Amino acid sequence: MVKSSNVKSFWIAFFAILSLLALSWGVWYAVTTEARIKSIKMSVVDDENVYKIAVENAQKQSLYLTCDALKNADANLGKVAVSHNPKHQAELLADVAICASEVSNQLANLPIEKGDVLAKCEKFANQTQDYATYLVGRLASGNQMELSERTALKNLQRVAKNMYNVLQKYAESDGAMFITNGTGMDGVGNLTDMLGSAEDDAFTYEKLIYDGPFSDSVAKKELTCGKKISHQKGSEIVKKYFGENKFVREIAQKCPLYVYQTKNGEVTLTSGGQVVEYDSTQTFAGTKQLDGKACIQKAEEFCKKLGYNVKGIWVSNVQDYVTYVNCATVIDDVIVYPELIKVAVDTSNGNVVGLEAKSYLINHQQRNVNFGKKTQDECQKQLDKDLRVTNVAKSLVEIKGKEHFAYEFECTDGTNQYYVYVDSHTGEEVQIFKVIANTEGHTVM
Repeated sequence: MVKSSNVKSFWIAFFAILSLLALSWGVWYAVTTEARIKSIKMSVVDDENVYKIAVENAQKQSLYLTCDALKNADANLGKVAVSHNPKHQAELLADVAICASEVSNQLANLPIEKGDVLAKCEKFANQTQDYATYLVGRLASGNQMELSERTALKNLQRVAKNMYNVLQKYAESDGAMFITNGTGMDGVGNLTDMLGSAEDDAFTYEKLIYDGPFSDSVAKKELTCGKKISHQKGSEIVKKYFGENKFVREIAQKCPLYVYQTKNGEVTLTSGGQVVEYDSTQTFAGTKQLDGKACIQKAEEFCKKLGYNVKGIWVSNVQDYVTYVNCATVIDDVIVYPELIKVAVDTSNGNVVGLEAKSYLINHQQRNVNFGKKTQDECQKQLDKDLRVTNVAKSLVEIKGKEHFAYEFECTDGTNQYYVYVDSHTGEEVQIFKVIANTEGHTVM
């Protein structure tokens, strides 16, 4: 009873602190940003094109805000790594989560070229925010911070410092111009090159305990392309699926990527000739016509056209006039979640306007289904008595580097929706996700 009271008091105090931090953070940013704009060396933009100037200034402000957030994340990650007061640790972690969220938001406004560099920066921001939230939950449950967790925080601190140093150096340079430095309206050259030129280990860190739903399936793994084709041959492949196109650039990495511009958007191809990403620039009709089931069918058809033998599993998100569908390999009724393809479908006409197949390409292989001998009823007994099962499926999931053949129980407690995964070999619960409803649809956490 005493422990329960202490935990309750901890949470009350924590959320009060979080609210104050959020408020103070907003005030602090408003004051600091104005001061930084005055103090940081800024190039003068003297151009008759008012729109160009407005975009330039907005991007610069995002750069400064990113630098401020990284600097504070660096400081607080260092503090919490050496702190031994749970209450103070929770305060610092709440600040870290806010800083990481700000970095994530501002990165979206910076003209950084799509590719590995941007992906690494975004992944760092998202995982830092998630990890800080995860640790607050552990502290609230009465747990002490472990040595491995302190080490992980120090590794994140090192990456935050590296990112800050690179971006701050760019912000203070004479050439810190996004649009009016001759690179054109895209302005992705200088900043992308500067981030990409950092040491190989500048943005690397040990895998975190909390890594988000099924993201272990791509952590520390790289694309392999097999026999490399020329970008001219790649253009022929793109033409087959998307029509006339123009080769734009090559993204250098272990498996080089080719980027092509088509009439309807940008296509990224592996140098082995497989479509890894599609980003459409099509406009939307504005009238919703298709439901989730129809969008799943459209997503399946599009994937099969590209040579991916997958099935639509569920709708992960609905935003404006776009429905996001998760497709995956299915073998003997077992959903292979590591081989996931995300597809965006325009609900007004059924056109696919986006696709990302990196996880599928990294993990796809010949597999033998080795489902356990535990029955569905035996595994279902592991569920909380307040949960009512609404659907059951067989699945292969990867958690912390280990694959599990598990029963997927879709459940509800009358108010909330959950996905619970129970290992078919051991009968033990190995993962649970809660479906979060928000203004952008539904996500799992």
